[in-house]
Amino acid sequence: MSLKGPLDSLLQSGVADGSVPGVTAAVTDRDGLIYESGFGERAIDSGIAMTADSVGWIASMTKAITGTAAMQLVEQGKIDLDEPAGTWAPYLAEAQVLEGFGENNKPVLRAPKRPITLRHLLTHTAGFGYANWDISIKRYVETTQLPTSNSGDIRD
Repeated sequence: MSLKGPLDSLLQSGVADGSVPGVTAAVTDRDGLIYESGFGERAIDSGIAMTADSVGWIASMTKAITGTAAMQLVEQGKIDLDEPAGTWAPYLAEAQVLEGFGENNKPVLRAPKRPITLRHLLTHTAGFGYANWDISIKRYVETTQLPTSNSGDIRD
C-alpha cells in the first residue's frame, strides 16, 4: 500500500484549512524511508516552500524520538541502560551537582554520588533542570553568565 496519496492529502488539507502554515513528514520501516514530503511555507507569508528537508524546532517532542532511538540501541545490545552515560557522551562524566552558593555568590559544586546513566536521562532523574523552573539554576546561570537552555547558544 502506498502512503503517498493518503498522507499527501492529509498534510495538504492541514495547510489548506489553516491548521498549520507548513508541515513535513517522514515515515520509515525497518528497511528504510517509505514516505517523505513537505507542504506549505517555511515561514508565514515568506513564499518559501516547506520541503522534506526543512529544519524546524520541535522542542520537547525530541524526547519521544530520542527515547525510541535509545531503546532500540538497548534492544540491539549496543548500549546498556545502567552503564555510565559518560562512556558514549564524555561531557556527562564531567557533570557537577550544584550544592548552593558560597562567598561572593560563587556556586558551590561537587561531584555526583553516582554516574549519570541512560536510565537517568530517559526518566529525567539525571539532575538537569531549567532556569525558568528552579531559582537555584536561575541564579547559577546568572552568576556564571551561561546561556539558558532555550537560548540556542551552544558553548564548549
